Amino acid sequence: MRSLAVIISFLVTFAAAAQGVDPKSVDKLMTNMLRTWQIPGAAVAIVRNDVVVFAKGYGIKEIGGTEPVTADTLFQLASTSKAFTSTSLAMLATDKKFSFDDPVKKYVPYFRLDDLCADSQVTVRDILSHRTGLTRHDELWDNSPLTREEVVRSIGQVGLTKPFRTAYQYQNIMFIAAGEVVTHASGVPWDDFVRTRIFQPLAMTRTITSDADWDKSDHATGHRYDWRTNTVTIQRPIDTHTLGAAGAIKSSARDMGNWIRFQLSGGAYDLHQLVDPDLLAETKTPQTVIRMEPSTRDSNPETNVMSYAMGWNVQDYRGELLIAHSGALNGFRAHVDLLPRRNSGFVVLINAGRGTALVAVRNALADMLSGKPPRDWNAYYLMIDRKADEKEAREKEERLAKRIPNTAPTLPLARYAGDYESPAYGPLSISVAGDQLVLKWSRMTIPLTHFHYDTFLADSPADDVDEQAVFTLTPQHDIQSVSLFGTTFVRK
Repeated sequence: MRSLAVIISFLVTFAAAAQGVDPKSVDKLMTNMLRTWQIPGAAVAIVRNDVVVFAKGYGIKEIGGTEPVTADTLFQLASTSKAFTSTSLAMLATDKKFSFDDPVKKYVPYFRLDDLCADSQVTVRDILSHRTGLTRHDELWDNSPLTREEVVRSIGQVGLTKPFRTAYQYQNIMFIAAGEVVTHASGVPWDDFVRTRIFQPLAMTRTITSDADWDKSDHATGHRYDWRTNTVTIQRPIDTHTLGAAGAIKSSARDMGNWIRFQLSGGAYDLHQLVDPDLLAETKTPQTVIRMEPSTRDSNPETNVMSYAMGWNVQDYRGELLIAHSGALNGFRAHVDLLPRRNSGFVVLINAGRGTALVAVRNALADMLSGKPPRDWNAYYLMIDRKADEKEAREKEERLAKRIPNTAPTLPLARYAGDYESPAYGPLSISVAGDQLVLKWSRMTIPLTHFHYDTFLADSPADDVDEQAVFTLTPQHDIQSVSLFGTTFVRK
């Protein structure tokens, strides 16, 4: 067995060298990333000319442990799952069961937008390209007991924040809805469709969607990074079933190498054409302009133009066409990148919440595959990371500075207690515990700290919540409502 392993290792190294990928350079790049960014484990796969020329794991699955990450260790793909959903729809279009410009309601009759004009025109192309006018409202699926259908119904009660088709606003729930389109157009659940039409034909034998299968698998553990203390700790995961088509896939570097081969070859795999190449290409065609705001430019210093297609970002990078997507969930980060004119691509998976580290590695690998002069991307993105952390801290300080001192709630705390409800978010309760209010919504229980007047702070790092809860009073000095999560809960 040891001899066989040596032979396999030699063949992988030989194949990588033959395709212009230096395994030692990749090893150095990845080990530097783990050390520089304090990441427990990672995995990478590289494809050139329809061959997985490199697939390897680095580091450990869980901090404090010793089990090594391999090319077959599962990581959560998070939002890089979105391309699987748009590809599924391209397959249904190939089968003549669907068109990207069909109304969403043709397949999902309970889908709606809270705007008459938008609701009458919204197509599947719109929900796949983040241009519906909705902001995120991730709380509806994150830490929520709602089903996929219930989440889609709920978002229909949320007002648009931008006019329809005028702006890019990333929106996970629209991809949950796209998964429902797959389910209704195909007659099988989204999970079964991607398993039978994508995972199995592409020999992605380890790739899964369910949390139950994840718990039984050879998988890494997600970790949280705290920049204030410069520490890495295990992150408590949330379930991913409701997220579904927007981010529930779990896979390995080796399996993802096959996915990249399929994407680069126009939907063919081992001489089998699984989808119309023109329809697959449509998923990578720009649909929505992404404005190059200062923070976007900082994160993409070698990019001039960026847009969103359907499940993919499309941009230029140092003169190259780059089609890519990132993912972030449960203390995992993923990056899938295609350089189609080089017939090359790669995936990088890590088990820590440091997405900027992946952009540094992405750029370095893209430089390597396209023959560009190397640059110290770790140093650059550490600076960008620090800049973003300092901005977040400064904004929090500015918010606290606006606090008006020596104020008290208008009413005794017991008067704020009671049941509230939002058409989109459902019931919320406020109770009194000791000398403070406690908010309960869905699976969250969060103490409310008085800020000033009738504004309280809802701060729960474990739930990724740091918001203001603002109570509104009636002219008769009764509690009318509380605003939180970008919506209003009216008191019953």
